[in-house]
Amino acid sequence: MGTPEPGLTTVTLERNGAIVVFKDVPAQICDNCGEKYFDADITRRLLTQVEDAVARGAEVEVVRLQAA
Repeated sequence: MGTPEPGLTTVTLERNGAIVVFKDVPAQICDNCGEKYFDADITRRLLTQVEDAVARGAEVEVVRLQAA
């Protein structure tokens, strides 16, 4: 069993045909298996920003996670 450690990761989300890749996303990352855990604020921000991309008509977008 591993121990989650703070780090940054890349997250890819797909919604309604749009693909958004987020870089430098803060997460707790298991040092054994690499599983990533996001807190509620990060999850909310990811989902809000992917919905914004869909609303703008983006098909593929690569961004750094915007600050709160």
